[in-house]
Amino acid sequence: MQGVTVRSATVADIDGLVASITALFAEDSVRDELRNPGWPQARAAGDEAENMANPDMIVLLAELDGSVIGHLTGGFYAASAMWSGPRAHLISMHVMAAWRGQHVGEQLVEYFRSWAKEKGAVQLRVTAYTANTGAIRFYQRHGFAPLETTLAVSI
Repeated sequence: MQGVTVRSATVADIDGLVASITALFAEDSVRDELRNPGWPQARAAGDEAENMANPDMIVLLAELDGSVIGHLTGGFYAASAMWSGPRAHLISMHVMAAWRGQHVGEQLVEYFRSWAKEKGAVQLRVTAYTANTGAIRFYQRHGFAPLETTLAVSI
């Protein structure tokens, strides 16, 4: 979408970033009864500031006219004794509802993909709630395919 900028977030962007994460948690708490919708207000600012300082993490934001309209947080994980190749995980992504369907998410994912490739990742991973069919379709349109399934039961 014209006018949207995707860039690495800075500490000066924390308020807008927390607002985007808060909106994500509000949506996710409907899908998962254990998701605490109040977590972003208590912890997101500090956690994202730490992520920004970590060279193996990326925090992106999408903005239009100085307003944050989405974010993406991702991490790079090197090959290890357990993992034969380096990979990158898209940990958190949200686009404000009014901006969905306008290629904002695509811009965030492509920026993340380029960063991960530069870091040496050979695979991208993301998780989404099964009930979040819109997110699953979005990720599949961008090349992600089902890999594993998480099952849960209340006790």
